[in-house]
Amino acid sequence: MANTSKNIMKLIPFPHYLAHLLTLLPALCFPLLLSSCQEKPSGTDSPENQDSQAGLSHLTNKDGMVYLKGGTYSRGNELDPGNGDTYPEEAPVHNVKISSFWIDQHEVTNAQFTQFVEATGYVTFAEKPLSKDIFPQAPAEQLLAGATVFSPPPESFNPRSTNDPWQWWAYRAGASWRSPEGEGSDIKDRMDHPVVCVNIDDARAYAKWAGKRLPTEAEWEYAARGGLERSMFTWGNERRPEGKWLANCFQGEFPAENTQEDGYSSTAPAGSFPANGYGLYDMAGNVWELCSDYYHPGYYALFAAAPHRNPTGPENPITIQEVQHYYRTGTCPLPPSGTPKLMYMNVSRGGSFLCHADYCLRYRPAARHYIEALSPTNHTGFRCVKDVE
Repeated sequence: MANTSKNIMKLIPFPHYLAHLLTLLPALCFPLLLSSCQEKPSGTDSPENQDSQAGLSHLTNKDGMVYLKGGTYSRGNELDPGNGDTYPEEAPVHNVKISSFWIDQHEVTNAQFTQFVEATGYVTFAEKPLSKDIFPQAPAEQLLAGATVFSPPPESFNPRSTNDPWQWWAYRAGASWRSPEGEGSDIKDRMDHPVVCVNIDDARAYAKWAGKRLPTEAEWEYAARGGLERSMFTWGNERRPEGKWLANCFQGEFPAENTQEDGYSSTAPAGSFPANGYGLYDMAGNVWELCSDYYHPGYYALFAAAPHRNPTGPENPITIQEVQHYYRTGTCPLPPSGTPKLMYMNVSRGGSFLCHADYCLRYRPAARHYIEALSPTNHTGFRCVKDVE
């Protein structure tokens, strides 16, 4: 019997203190409103006037961005990617129509993020302690600034046997984009690597400063596919064409031993692997990429029932608790009143250097996952897009 993604949905954990913090939240109403998680068609989509821009053709490259002409494509996946797993959050496959846009050729790098911080004085979420105002009952040590960091165990084991991500993750005080593995680490030799340990608010702040925005989930997958309709990977349907690794992912025995057959044990410099058909790098592997949409595992079915152009995701946010509730019952509750916004889930795409073919084969264009603002990690970054003026 195929394994389903609900058995591996904790690949991006939230900080260890959150389980305790959840018990401190008000035990208020918990309404079951499936319809509240459905996006409302805007009805105000602009016409496809971007495609008439003088001098612009598909794949025009300018200032590190690629122009993608809008169109219709098949989003999602309903097939086993080759490891016996199924991922119901990727189904059903459905058509999506989007307008033209510009997209960064690669993920935002440490060098680019440094320019932003130096110009603005911005301080990321991971560099600030959690507020006592939000979690008044939490002990001081659970409010320290930091991020969630991959910490491989000393010995190999089957990660499916316990499905406990805290056997290979740790919340590390002092970890941030400047010190991705915590105190004592730095990025001085990784300025061309993607920035990590940032959350959705950090990514949005950078995008606004750069005159850009974060991609929608629909835009991201359209770009990732590179023109290959319904392909399993960004380069085709074979996971390792001619035995070559075409993305920065995990080889060996996850989570204890990465044999680094692709040349990397952690992040790789942006553009280290071949570009896809649209000239975009790292749309598979390296780091997960934040999207502007809220996450909902059943969103595709809701959208397919009421399709519209330029979808932007569910109208209402949910948290990890509602995600787990959905997988147990098939219904979508709203978060309890008073739930901190830091716990809202945003879509992340593309997989990372930690995706393993036998455990998390998510370095695929259809793969969907999530991350909350409360828990920046050292395998999540972002890239930006820009509207055509």
